[in-house]
Amino acid sequence: MTAFDYELWLTSVNDLAARFVSGFAEKFGYPPDENKARPAFGPLPDGVMQLPAPLVEFYRHVAEVSLPDVHIGYFVSMAQATVNGRDGRLPVRIEGAASIDVVTFGSDGGGTYFALGLPDGAPVYRMPPSAVDREGVYDNRDSRVQVVAATLPEFLTKLHNLLVSEIRQ
Repeated sequence: MTAFDYELWLTSVNDLAARFVSGFAEKFGYPPDENKARPAFGPLPDGVMQLPAPLVEFYRHVAEVSLPDVHIGYFVSMAQATVNGRDGRLPVRIEGAASIDVVTFGSDGGGTYFALGLPDGAPVYRMPPSAVDREGVYDNRDSRVQVVAATLPEFLTKLHNLLVSEIRQ
């Protein structure tokens, strides 16, 4: 198994995003927001090393992802926001048929969260809008949470492929 190439992914996503927004206003009748993945620079913020290994590796290369105009919108939070979300502001556990500890790292901007299962940082869960209590417990009694990728690199590859698909439309 080869390691995921974050640098190649960053370059490709940003090239695709630039192509995606070219002619966007003419096609949709309004201007696009900023759509891009920002490269990381400098040391990792405090607390990042306590995140699952896949997120630590991601944040070594990528500062954040903001693709508000792609499909429903996709956002991968900055490292410090992911760390700060562990205080209960974002889901930290899914409760329903099973109890699953998670670290929330992104959203679609409309109330859906993306999170990695703990302790290994897999799989990637999609959590549609639902109740989250003050301790960060996501109510999944209706079983709406879905596994959308086996790993973070698979999730990022799907995001890349979604951009390709949007350009082809």
